[in-house]
Amino acid sequence: MGESSSHIRLVEQLSSWILHHLLRGDGGRMMIDHPDSEAAARPPRIGGFIPDVYVPCAPGNRLIIAEAKTGRDLDTKHSLDQFDAFLGRCSQVENAMFVLAVPWDMVRLAEAIIRQTANRAGAVGAHNVTTKVLEKLSG
Repeated sequence: MGESSSHIRLVEQLSSWILHHLLRGDGGRMMIDHPDSEAAARPPRIGGFIPDVYVPCAPGNRLIIAEAKTGRDLDTKHSLDQFDAFLGRCSQVENAMFVLAVPWDMVRLAEAIIRQTANRAGAVGAHNVTTKVLEKLSG
């Protein structure tokens, strides 16, 4: 994986937020791309990218795809391509949610990037996907 400690911390905060706010404490179906995760518990590739958190069937039959980005990574081409792929996948499902975790000082930029990504042609239908950028996270 080779991720920075800041990124790992954001993934941990992201998975904790999803567990408590979206899964009602039942993380049985949550797949996390984390150094401590077993291979079978890691998310699948989506558009050539592995999301940090993937929940194929959350309560309400909801698909959740989630990503964590440090301030250094947020607006790189790689990240923008990931957002296209993840929002594109979410747009194929009736009840999907994309969650993004960034350090607290990057929240407004992250919201703008996700809004812009959802409106691009590469993510057709993604403007209808529920999105959430987590606030007040360290990183």
